[in-house]
Amino acid sequence: MKKGIDTVIYWRYIGATLAKGGDDEQAIFFKAFVKECKSWGMNHQVEFQLAEVNRLLTEEEKETLAMLSFKE
Repeated sequence: MKKGIDTVIYWRYIGATLAKGGDDEQAIFFKAFVKECKSWGMNHQVEFQLAEVNRLLTEEEKETLAMLSFKE
């Protein structure tokens, strides 16, 4: 048996909690996400990972998330 803290992460719960948060909390989350991705050292690795996530999203989910990268 593994000793230590429980490492099961309930991603659906985290996502739902994030969605209910305000824009300040959501921005903090995405900034931390991007900062961690940038720490990997290679932009190509980050792009590849995000492409894999994108592949698993429905068209409706992609449309909903489109404003995250919107530029005027």
